[in-house]
Amino acid sequence: MDQKTGGLQEKAGLRRLLRSWGWSVPLVLLGAVLFLSGAFSESKAQPRADAQTVEHGKPVAVKRVIDGDTIELVNGETVRYLGIDAPEMRRKVNGRWVESVEPFAPEAYELNRRLVEGQRVRLELDREVRDRYHRLLAYVFVNDRLVNAELISSGYVVVRLHPPNLRYADLFMKLQTEALARHRGLWASEGQGLTR
Repeated sequence: MDQKTGGLQEKAGLRRLLRSWGWSVPLVLLGAVLFLSGAFSESKAQPRADAQTVEHGKPVAVKRVIDGDTIELVNGETVRYLGIDAPEMRRKVNGRWVESVEPFAPEAYELNRRLVEGQRVRLELDREVRDRYHRLLAYVFVNDRLVNAELISSGYVVVRLHPPNLRYADLFMKLQTEALARHRGLWASEGQGLTR
């Protein structure tokens, strides 16, 4: 049997199957594919937190402040604040960290320290829970104060939006515009600011 004849027989067999079963099998298969794809995309869209790290929004104590946009919790988790970028206190050179203080990095660190050091913070997650360094990504609250927003208002950090984590994007952009208009922190003089 040549390929052409075999191909025709396969098509005829498929037609017979469709006639006998109707369109129920293909529709069931299509439904299963849509259901599974929806389930996978839904699970990806919802934040997933480690039970040890964030127990239903319960406050967690801060162990130390690392820099203007990063803290370490008492449970060992490192938390990177969502939606902001602070000037750096250090950088990696040949695989090791060296001190390399950017303008306003000490001010951003100090304000973050005053806001969260010795406090219990509540973490609010967005769609992506961890970054490529395995740090927890979160909006950080002390009582009802959103620390990320306080840092933006000060002018010591800039807004850095990383889709799909955009829950407070409008608020953050508004606060940065106000800090810029009031010449706070990084925006103190024209041409000065964090550019990376």
